[in-house]
Amino acid sequence: MNFFDELISKSEEIISNFDEKSFPYDASKAWEDTGVSHIVLQRDTAFELDGIGFNLVTSKPVGKSETVLIGENLNKIKKNKKFCRVSIIEIDDVDDEQKAYNLIRKIEYVKYHYFPLGYMIRTSSEEQKEIVRVAKSAIKKGISFEWVGNLLNSKFLENASVKNVKTVFITSDGFDYSALDELAQKNSEITKTLNHIMKGINFDCSACNLKPICDEVEGMRELHFKNSSMMG
Repeated sequence: MNFFDELISKSEEIISNFDEKSFPYDASKAWEDTGVSHIVLQRDTAFELDGIGFNLVTSKPVGKSETVLIGENLNKIKKNKKFCRVSIIEIDDVDDEQKAYNLIRKIEYVKYHYFPLGYMIRTSSEEQKEIVRVAKSAIKKGISFEWVGNLLNSKFLENASVKNVKTVFITSDGFDYSALDELAQKNSEITKTLNHIMKGINFDCSACNLKPICDEVEGMRELHFKNSSMMG
């Protein structure tokens, strides 16, 4: 599974230019999950984080599971600010394209189904948006990106095919969020193209608006034509 590897390399290159703090994965330090979507009311809101959140899947090693923070931790933030979350997820090398595709869908499903207490998440799959409202009560209880990251990583790791997860939270004022926003959009385009191919929709390249992704992403064209011949 290498469709997202170039995006991972570019993400890591961008992130490497900034000081970071790493927290090794520890399931015993996972923040409480309410189990269902909940609302943080305005009167209990400490601040909002407005940005993007996306997952990148690979079969190449990503190192041991960890949470990485670039910028201020939750207890240091005093006002609304820009934000980004990137989760780089290492999976078993899956030879069967359909199984790999199904695994990516299951992994993507996770970000819509974890609910940290006092950390209300609103997401948009189309735009890779991720907006977080953090409760004053959660700040008082000691919420941090380390604990939220441990919770999210634990949800990914519940899947037996997931080997390691590196989740990066970014709140730095000096960070170039537009660079990661571009990668998030490309990530969305690749995912849409995979959906398009695996569902057998419109194999006429001349009429397909996703052709540039097939041309650009290594292995995508081969997968396209393999499925096209199977459909035929």
